Amino acid sequence: MRCKAGIACVGLVCVALASRAGDWTQWRGSNRDLIVTGENLLPAWPAGGPRQLWRVELPGEGFSEPVVAGGTLYITGSTGGKRDRAGYLYALNPKDGGIRWQAGYGPEWGASYEFARTSPTVTDGLIYVVSGMGHLVCVDAKAGKEVWRVDTQAVYGGRNITWGIAESPLVYDGKVICQPGGKDTSVIALNAKTGKLVWKSAGLSERSAYCSPALLTVNGKRQVVTMLENSVVGVDAQTGRPLWKHPHRNKHAVHPNTPVLCGKDRVFVSSGYGYGSEILEISGGAARVAWADKGSDNHFQGVAFYQGRVFSSGGGRLSCFDPATGRQVYCVEGAKKASFCVTPVGMITYDERGGTVMLVRVTPDRHEVVSSFKIDYGNGPHWSSPVVSDGVLYLRRGKGLAAFAVGAK
Repeated sequence: MRCKAGIACVGLVCVALASRAGDWTQWRGSNRDLIVTGENLLPAWPAGGPRQLWRVELPGEGFSEPVVAGGTLYITGSTGGKRDRAGYLYALNPKDGGIRWQAGYGPEWGASYEFARTSPTVTDGLIYVVSGMGHLVCVDAKAGKEVWRVDTQAVYGGRNITWGIAESPLVYDGKVICQPGGKDTSVIALNAKTGKLVWKSAGLSERSAYCSPALLTVNGKRQVVTMLENSVVGVDAQTGRPLWKHPHRNKHAVHPNTPVLCGKDRVFVSSGYGYGSEILEISGGAARVAWADKGSDNHFQGVAFYQGRVFSSGGGRLSCFDPATGRQVYCVEGAKKASFCVTPVGMITYDERGGTVMLVRVTPDRHEVVSSFKIDYGNGPHWSSPVVSDGVLYLRRGKGLAAFAVGAK
């Protein structure tokens, strides 16, 4: 069933492949930092929430977030039973949610928590996704045709852990980064055009741990920083050579939060299941714990460094931390286990518990809840992250996806 507002889509339109201002091109924003810039947004929402532009029921279910690039919205979903689960990439018209094309990207995880996890990464007219069974696939953004595919488990000895692979690929400098988790292949770089191996992280043989890696410049050194089964690691962005390693493991080796830079030599990491959060100080090929807090164990809700503060959802609350001291400055009222993004007019939170969405004005020292409403569509847990692009807020829950007008114009 589809609820639409505005003019229905009539026919297939060409997809512009150039990135535009306001695009959200990958996992947790175009810079992978949950910070939205360049948007002119409403400073407050109407009672009951912003105006819904459209709502659709997707063919496939997912926990992944949508991305928007070149006038098209891309999102993943999976269908089938536990033994024959298959993943699909959908290209939608962002004006009404109509499907322009769909492309299968291979076998998906089906044993438990079987919804699609990978958020697409879009760059240079190509889209990259990683299935829950470790298939890294490149698709043409215009026509939805597969360009290349690598089964990283078969080719690089990759290994699933408890709930399969949950990764959104990182792309830079003509390379696509993924984490098979095999011997000397915990992290690898493939040629973004061909899928051929560029480098592998020799010496690292830990399994993948659901983390989507970050490209960070730490102490002037450009590196890929990620969380593996037992460790946080940094590897040279050009060669894959391991630079530093820090032990970090929780009960299930579940580390879905992308590491965040919070100073020229400091990285914030957080994991659920009671492990908590740490700020690591990186120097001379080693990492030391500058600060740790067991009470703030962020399961997968994301982390942002904004206005000199670290925002992280853990321990049943969304906290603002001073990264210099680890002091909790405040907790966001009403946000319990919430995914979020930070926009020019405030933080938009989307809570796992009940699907409450809030607009919160935040500063380094205080906050104010401005508006709120609840999601009443879709199926399964509220595990996707809010996405803002070109004045529109996109919220996904399972098969349900809706667009809301939050632009000031």
